[in-house]
Amino acid sequence: MTRSPPRKTMRRGVLMTLLQQSAMTLPLWIGKPGEKPPPLCGAIPAASDYVAKPGDKVAARVKAVDGDEQWILAEVVSYSHAANKYEVDDIDEEGKERHTLSRRRIIPLPQWKANPETDPEALFQKDQLVLALYPQTTCFYRALIHAPPQRPQDDYSVLFEDTSYADGYSPPLNVAQRYVVACKEPKKK
Repeated sequence: MTRSPPRKTMRRGVLMTLLQQSAMTLPLWIGKPGEKPPPLCGAIPAASDYVAKPGDKVAARVKAVDGDEQWILAEVVSYSHAANKYEVDDIDEEGKERHTLSRRRIIPLPQWKANPETDPEALFQKDQLVLALYPQTTCFYRALIHAPPQRPQDDYSVLFEDTSYADGYSPPLNVAQRYVVACKEPKKK
C-alpha cells in the first residue's frame, strides 16, 4: 500500500517538533559546589562500561543502503551482554529499520545539559570536532564547534563539514546540547 506524500511530510514535521521538545526538556545539571559534572552531562562521555537503556536516544553508526556509513539518531531497543551488541531503531523509520550494532557504533546522547556558567569544562570548546544533528534531519554529521552555549538554555553554534562551501564548512548553525556528541571518527586522510 502506498501512502500519500503529504502525510509523510507532516509526520516529518511532527518528528522534528518532538526532537526539539526533547532537546528543550533535557534537564540542566546542577551540582553541589565543587561537585564534578557526571558522565553524559554535556560533553562528558559515558563511562566505558556504560550501557544505554531501552528507550534511550543514541547516535548510531549504520551502513546505509549504498554501503556508506552514517550516524543516525536511534532509540535503544535492547542490549545483549552476551553478544555485546545493541538493537536500535532508526528514529526516522517509524520502527521499520532495526539495526544490531556493536557497542563502539553507539554513542549515548547527553542526559543533562551542562550549565556554561558553572560547569564550562563540561561543554565542547571552540574548534573541537564533534558529531552534531543536522537541523531538520535525523542524521549526525561531523562539525566544528563555532561557539559553545553561553547560557544554560543556549544551543551550540556549529560549522558542519560541507564541501559545497569554499572553506569546507557551512555557515554557523545552532544545534541543541542534546544532539552534540564527541566525534569518535578519526580524521579522514
